[in-house]
Order: sequence, then structure tokens, then C-alpha cells
Amino acid sequence: MLENQLVPLVCVGIGMLIMFGVIPLVANHYSLNGIKSKTVGDGQYGTARFASEAELRKTFAYVPYEPKLWRQGKNLPETQGLVVGAKFTQRGVTALIDSGDIHLLMIGAAGVGKTANFLYPCIEYACASGMSFICTDTKGDLYRNYADIARKYYGYNISILDLRNPTRSDGDNILGMVNKYMDLYLENPENLANKAKAEKYAKITAKTIISSGGGDSSSYGQNAFFYDAAEGLLTSVILLIAEYCPKEQRHIISVFKLIQDLLAPSPVKGKNQFHLLMQKLPPTHKAKWFAGAALNSADQAMSSVLSTAMSRLNAFLDSEMEQILCFDSEMDTETFCNSKSAIFIVLPEEDTSATRF
Repeated sequence: MLENQLVPLVCVGIGMLIMFGVIPLVANHYSLNGIKSKTVGDGQYGTARFASEAELRKTFAYVPYEPKLWRQGKNLPETQGLVVGAKFTQRGVTALIDSGDIHLLMIGAAGVGKTANFLYPCIEYACASGMSFICTDTKGDLYRNYADIARKYYGYNISILDLRNPTRSDGDNILGMVNKYMDLYLENPENLANKAKAEKYAKITAKTIISSGGGDSSSYGQNAFFYDAAEGLLTSVILLIAEYCPKEQRHIISVFKLIQDLLAPSPVKGKNQFHLLMQKLPPTHKAKWFAGAALNSADQAMSSVLSTAMSRLNAFLDSEMEQILCFDSEMDTETFCNSKSAIFIVLPEEDTSATRF
């Protein structure tokens, strides 16, 4: 009698054990593929839905993901873009490529595969399709893992800006483009296009430095004149450094030192050192024109303009960073845009001051 009563209990226990084993197994194999690509109800909770297969093929390019063949120079993809997904079949992996002019944000917790499962495939595809790219990294893993691959298998120009170990970094002279076109102009003074490009890059560099705080003249209020005048003065000094200084001294530190010297007292009453320097230039020299706002201001305002420019240049005064800033760039902007190039920037997350560069 007792045995007959235990049989149902044993059966129930076995059933519960089987259920507890099946539930985790089913949960681990759960897939979003079971969700239909159709809206629910009448839109009470929105009309968003998963894209259908036809819509995916219309939006993305389906490209076989074959890095082994790509590194042999075979079946290189022609479509350039970002890898936003993949389809895995027995025949291989097919990458979904978004070739539009887009921004893509990847968010995930530590260990979910942001680098290994997303960024590495994107870098591999960028190399195979011939896109130039810039990678920022806090540890240098991207450079160590992919710089040699990009150079050896895909013929890329590689530059590393290591702000964690500046003495091991490539150079990055921010006056490089100004120096390049100034040299071309001095070799052939009749070619005014080179002079114009030198002036253009000088203005871009000066504006970048003055606006490094994140604002522009519209956000400075009553002080807008000083920042605008400092930008013109900085453009003027950059052009003078590029035109007259020896090649080994044409860098941003020389710009700071020249402005500092111009703040020294002048032997001529009513004129400071900057006025005396500008008097030595021809009336049509563009450096003189760019500094016009500062030259035609009162002495006190002139000193404020010079101080504003120096305050922005203070960020570049770093003995370690000078190992990067004072040497010619391994790769200039035009090379990066016109040929297959990759720049790896190592940013130490524990030193936020390095990010200003």
C-alpha cells in the first residue's frame, strides 16, 4: 500500500527534474528569429517592427566575409562601409555592410565583444575595401593586433600616435602642411596656389588652437574681439615661422617662444616688439594682414591679444609631448585622404590632460 502511494510522488519528482533541466536548455537557445516582422495591434504601443529580409537586402550590401582570401589579395570587396551585422550559414559568413554616410554607436558592457566581435571585423573590412581610418585606443591593443596586418597584407601606410609613451610615437608636427606648401612656394614663387594653401592651413591650425576650449567667437561675448584677434595673430606667427625659420625649428613650440619674445619691452616708445617685427615685412605680406586687428589696437588691448594666444598655446608645453609635436609627421592629411592609410592613436584614460592634443 505504501509503495503504491510513493509511485505518484516519484513520478512527479522525476517530472520536475526533467522540467528544471529543459527550461535552462530552452532559455539558452532562445532566438529573436521567432519574432515576426510585423506591427502589433493598431499602433497603440508604436509601429516599430523588425525589418523583413527584403528590406534588409535593400538597405545593406551582402558581402561574403572572407578575410583569409582578402589577405591573399583575392575577392577583395568593392563596397565600402561599416559591418553592421552578419549571417552565418554552412557555406560561410556573409557580412551586412551599410555603405551610407552614417554614424554608428556601439554600446555594451565589459566582455560582450565590442572589440573582438565588432571592431576587429570592421577594421578588417576597412582594410580589404581600401578605406582610410583612424582608431583610438586606451591600451594599444588595436595597434599591436592590426597595424602589421594592414601594412603587410593590404599595403597600408601606418602611423602611431602614442600619447601613453610619447618617446616611442611617430611625429605629428601640426604645422606640417603649412611647412610643406611654404617650401613649395619658396621654390617656385610664381605658383601662388602653394602660397594660398599654406595660408589656408595656417588659418585652420590657428582656429583649431584658439577654439580648443570648445567655443567660438559667438560664445565669447564681449571678449570675442580678443579671441578673433588672437586667431589672426597666431596665423601670422605660424606663417612667419614656416617661411623664415630653419626646418628643425618649424613647429608649434617655436610659435609659443616667438610670441613670448614679442611680449618683451620695446626700446621704441609707443610700439611693442610685435609692431617692430611687422615693420620689417613688405606692406603686401599676408602675415602683416592677418595680424591687422592686433596691430591697430591700443597697447593694453594688444597685450591682451598676445596673452590670449599664449594661454591657448600653454597646452602644448609638455616635455614628453614635444617629442611628438616637434618632429615631422609620418603621414600628412593629404596622404591620409588620397591613399590607403591608418592612424592609431593611443589615449591613456588615466591622464585626461593628454586628450587635449
